[in-house]
Amino acid sequence: MSGVGESAAERVHDALGEVYDPCSQSWQRPMSLVDLGLVRGVEVDDNGRAQVTISLTAPFCMAVPTILQSIEQKVGNVAGITRVAVAIDGGTIWNPDLMTDKGRGQLADARAADRRTQLPLIV
Repeated sequence: MSGVGESAAERVHDALGEVYDPCSQSWQRPMSLVDLGLVRGVEVDDNGRAQVTISLTAPFCMAVPTILQSIEQKVGNVAGITRVAVAIDGGTIWNPDLMTDKGRGQLADARAADRRTQLPLIV
């Protein structure tokens, strides 16, 4: 949530917290790009032009167009943002260590819930 006195870059970063990875949503475990640790950088110039750099969880992610569209929409709705450009950092290989503490907690909770509801294997 945007607070009083936040910079434009902080407001953009907050908006990216509302952009969810489509694959995590399809597994009914929605996680934001921020919590997955995919946001590599946010810059906003004095004219309101935002540059967002992200990495991907997999090099050949099929959901890239959906992710880019969602970033452009959410960031474009931030007050004072006049243009949104998104770059993909192909040099950062994603791993769970990049996740936020909140993201790791969400993943641990989801895995624990899966274990509780898992049916025993009958052979």
